[in-house]
Formats: sequence, C-alpha cells, structure tokens
Amino acid sequence: MIRWLTIPVLVLGVMSSALAAPPQMEPVARDKLVDPSSLEPGSRAWLKALEAARYDRRLGGRTDNCPHSYDVLHYNIGLEIDFDYDLLYGDTRVISVSQQEGLSEIDLDLTVLTVDAVLSGGDTLSYTYADPVLTVDLGQAYSVGDSFEVEVVYHGHPGNEGPGGFGGFWFGSTPKAAYQMGVGLDADPPSMGKYWFPCWDWPCDKATAEYHITVPLGKMAVCNGDLIEAVDDSVAGTSTFFWSETHQIAPHVMSVAARRYDEIIDSTYPWIHHWVCPYQVPDALVHFENVHVMMEAFLQRYGAFPFDRFGYVAAPKGDMEHQTCITHNEGCIVPNHAYDWLLAHEMAHQWWGDCVSVNTWPDVWLSEGFATYSESIFREHAYGVAAYHDYVQSSYMTPVFNSQENFPVYDPDYLWGTTVYEKGAIVLHMLRHVLGDSLFFQSLAAYRQAYEHQSATTAQFQQVVESVSGQGMGWFFDEWVYDIGWPEYEYSWCAAGGRDGFVLSLIIDQVQTNGPVFTMPLDVGVTTAAGDTLVTLWVDGAHGVFLVDLAAEPTAVTLDPDNWILNEAQEVATEREGEAAVPARLSLEQNVPNPFNPATTIAYSVPAPQHVCLEIYNAAGQRVCVLVDGLSASGRTEVVWDGRDERGRAVASGTYFCRMSAEDGTRVRRLVLLK
Repeated sequence: MIRWLTIPVLVLGVMSSALAAPPQMEPVARDKLVDPSSLEPGSRAWLKALEAARYDRRLGGRTDNCPHSYDVLHYNIGLEIDFDYDLLYGDTRVISVSQQEGLSEIDLDLTVLTVDAVLSGGDTLSYTYADPVLTVDLGQAYSVGDSFEVEVVYHGHPGNEGPGGFGGFWFGSTPKAAYQMGVGLDADPPSMGKYWFPCWDWPCDKATAEYHITVPLGKMAVCNGDLIEAVDDSVAGTSTFFWSETHQIAPHVMSVAARRYDEIIDSTYPWIHHWVCPYQVPDALVHFENVHVMMEAFLQRYGAFPFDRFGYVAAPKGDMEHQTCITHNEGCIVPNHAYDWLLAHEMAHQWWGDCVSVNTWPDVWLSEGFATYSESIFREHAYGVAAYHDYVQSSYMTPVFNSQENFPVYDPDYLWGTTVYEKGAIVLHMLRHVLGDSLFFQSLAAYRQAYEHQSATTAQFQQVVESVSGQGMGWFFDEWVYDIGWPEYEYSWCAAGGRDGFVLSLIIDQVQTNGPVFTMPLDVGVTTAAGDTLVTLWVDGAHGVFLVDLAAEPTAVTLDPDNWILNEAQEVATEREGEAAVPARLSLEQNVPNPFNPATTIAYSVPAPQHVCLEIYNAAGQRVCVLVDGLSASGRTEVVWDGRDERGRAVASGTYFCRMSAEDGTRVRRLVLLK
C-alpha cells in the first residue's frame, strides 16, 4: 500500500527485543518538518514529507486475533450503490466453519452502516449491534467443523477517515466514483473491510468471495478476481456486475470501484486489464507502458503470478494493493514513467501481502518492506545492477538515515513509516548479500510455497530462511528486525611490506550509541598499485583488528563500497609506514631491532598527556599482551617487549603487530620475531 496517496496532495502508503523494550517514538516536531513544496512532486521524499505532516498518533489495540472461534470460508456480497444520495444497500452472506465446540454466537465487524436484519436460511436471527461489532445469536450450537451461514441486510452512508484521510468507502470526483480503500492510516486496527460489508476484519482470516454490484447504467463496477457477467436492466436503469475471486482473500484487500470506465488490455499479457476514465486513455497508454516489464521482473524472481487476473483501476485516492485489481490514484496517470516505482510496488504486493498475507499487523513489513524492496528488483531487471544499487542507496538508505523514527521493523510504533517500508526493504537487500542470490531467491520461493494463499509471521519467514540456507539466522533477525539502529563504523589502517608482499592491518570499531553491536559480513574495498581488490570480513564486535595479505601496497581502503549494509563509516587518522605522524608529535616508531630475538624496544610519542594503550597482536588478529594501558606523559616513551604473552609464555616466531591507541589517534607497526 502507498500511504495516503491523493492528488494534488500525496503521502506514501506496513518479538520485541528480548534484551530491552524499544524506545517510544516521539511525535514529529512541527518545526522540523520538511516543506513538501520544496521537493520533487511524485518523489518518495515528497510523499514522505506529506505523510509526516499529518501523522500525530501511535498504533495500539488489537494485535493478535487469529485463530478465533470461527473461520470464514466465503463471502457473497450483494451491493447496490446509490450515486445520487451516496448510499449503499447491502446483503452479504458470510459462510463459516466453527472452530469452537458449542459455538452459539459470533462477532462480525461492521461500522457506520445500519443493520436491517440478520438471517440464516431464511430464518431471522437475534443480534446486538454495538458499532463496530455485530454480535449474532446463531440460534443453535455448532460443533468444531460444522459450517453455518449468516446473512446480514444493511444500508446507509458508508464511513471513511474523513477529509485528507485514506481508508474507508468514498464517493466523489468527476466523473463521480464510488470506491473502497481497504486500510486506514489513522484506524486502529487499520483493516477497513468493515466499512462496506460485515466480515471478520483481520488479515489472517482469508476466504473466497463473490460480488454482485448494482450501479446506474453507464457505470461499471470493478472488483477482485474475474468478471463473470454483466447484466443491464433498462427498466430499472441499472447494471449489475458479477465478479468472483476463487483464491483466498483477506477482507482489507477486497474492493469495489465504480464509475464510468474505459478498459485497456495489456498487449503483452492479455490477462492484465486497466480501467481508467475515458479522458485518461491517451495518458494511460504511456503510463502503463512498462507494466509488462515489471511483471517479467517479478515472474523471473518470484515465480508464477499467483492469481488469474491483474490490473489497475483508477480512483481519486490510492494506491492500495487490492487483490488482482489495484486501486490506483487517477492523478498519477500521466504520460510518462515517473510513477513506475509506484506501479511496481503495488504489483509486487500480489505476491507479498495478498498471496502471502501478514498474520497480524505487527508483521506488516512482510508486506510493505517486501513491496518496497521489489521496486529495486524492477530497476535491476529493467536497467541493470548499477541502477539497483543506486536505487537502494537513494530511495531506501538515505530516507532511513534522515528519519526521526526509532523503533524496530517488527511491531513498529507506526505502521506506515520509513522503518517498515524503507528499512524493511533494506533488511531484504542485506539478507540477499548475506545468503547470496541463489539461497536468497530460493528462500523467497520456499516462503511463498509454504504460505501461498495463507498468512505468515516474521518468525515463520525466518524459519524458512534458516531451512533453505541450512544456518541459524537469529543473529541477523535479532539485530535488524527486532532491534533498532545500524552500525556506525570508524576504521583506520596501515600496511607493512616484506619479501612476500604486504600485510594490511585494519582496525574497525563500532561506535553507535543507538542499537546493538552488529554482526555482519563486511566488504572491504582495497585500492593498490596493482589494482582494486575486495575482501569480506566477519565483523561481530565493538572493536576488531583484521590482517589482510596483499600482493601490492594499498593506497586506499573503503568499507562496504557497494552499499550492501545499512551503515555509516568514517576513516579516522592513522600513521602509515613511511609517513609523518598526524598530528606531528603523535607517533609510533618502528621497533628496534626488527626482526628481533628475544626482545625489542618500541618507542612512541604523544603531543600532550593522555591515555595510551599499547597492544601486541598476532597475525590471526588475536591479542597477545598489553604493554601500556594508562596515562602517558607528553613526549617520547620507550617500552620493551620481551616476546612473551600476557601469561608470561614465550611466543612463537612470526609476524606480530603493535597497536597504539591514544586520544589523538591510532597507530600500528609490524614486528617480526625470529628464533
């Protein structure tokens, strides 16, 4: 879903840590808001700015309602839409199966509308309607596995989120439209199927559906699934459209859109149809030009399309991933490809969010994070790998760095923000790098196969990834999905030469104060006189020393050059062999003698009194001993190392490194012990 998408104003529409509760999000400070008019219309940043300008509440309330006492098997929705008075007249049959022994009453979700009668097989049932809950006395007790039917007759002016809102049932625009938006941005919970028909309004309770929608002659009603029949009644001046969705569908992605439409059929995939206002057809032919390319990208990466039909239907609000038929903002239908990212996002929801639904709203990143990541999958397919990485950096990472949100991806404080969408997308981007392309896309295929036309949780997705990859992934999900923040790396390096080449000594510190110490495979790009090379280091501590053998002398070192990790990295000053110290009086001299046996003298200088730590490391990066750890006077100091470890044991011949850490910087020297 693209959050609160309206024209001309648009906004982009997704296990807490065992160690500590996540910080609560503070309301956005109004004096820090970005003026949307200063940003490029249609861009992600523009939509974000508008969304931030209106959000001032947190999610709360109902979070886990599956399974419940009954399971809906099928909805049969009869609806007459009165465009003159903005009224709905409904007659919906809900066919369910009992999941509780002795079930004698059920609750259905319905809001704003007036209930006229509740029936079963023609018999009247007793009910209590305390908006938004319709409690029905079934008239008898049902055993587990028994099926039953409840028919609700109702009418009224349907509700929505009001001016500037997104979710609910709407009338408006020219030519006049009537349409449903299945998720509310300010609703708690956000499911809005209840705004136009009685249902169990939770994403995990999926059923099949059929629709009988009556509208004035000249208008068309578009719903989910296949159009079975359209019947005109010239006497009544109406048309009735019969739609059928034989795949499982959640109430919040069930939809209807009715107005005067022209239909466009995709020239590559004839099962893709679009419905737009007649005057929009010329622009729509350009606007939807790349839809088949998006479909090819997702067919290649995600497998067969999960439904029989697909398309976009124009409405005054959007976008919303209604199953098989996305409600698309009519204002975005322009004769260019500025909104290809939006079309791709909503299309990807057909796999992630519709076919595989989220079990509860805390899992919404499994829908919105996946769809957001799919925008870059389309970019990669259409424009190449470089375009993929550029898109990840500009459209995902930059917004996360600039966001004021500070909560986990799972069970977020706010469902429709940067954390769920962009950081959720980055989680998949990083997981792809950790696993490699083959295992990553195998994991997605296995996840889909396991939960196709069902719902899933974050824990279940993790289990699938672990099963496919054959490795525990708790370390990854714990830090990136259930915790907050990202690594902030500070690094320094030096190189020592010898007869067999050079050894790069790289020191990496994690200095973030927000979030855990992260464990990640970190790519390091090294520039040498002989060319560039890429090495991958396993960084899992707050401080790490890494030694890398090189054939030629390094001249530059870059962390994560391809932006595979959400991180901030800064190189800090270090003295490289043969260079003057920076600052001038901070230095670590080459030990004398070198090579040595059995002892050697190490001299260092500091410009002012400060804390100094002088450590010896072996070639495997393991600390051997600490020579100095305390306040050191300004000037030059000499220390002798006798070739023994911290337990007083003589060490073996080989290459060692002396690392000096001071307030003014870090220095490293290479030592050789020959016995």
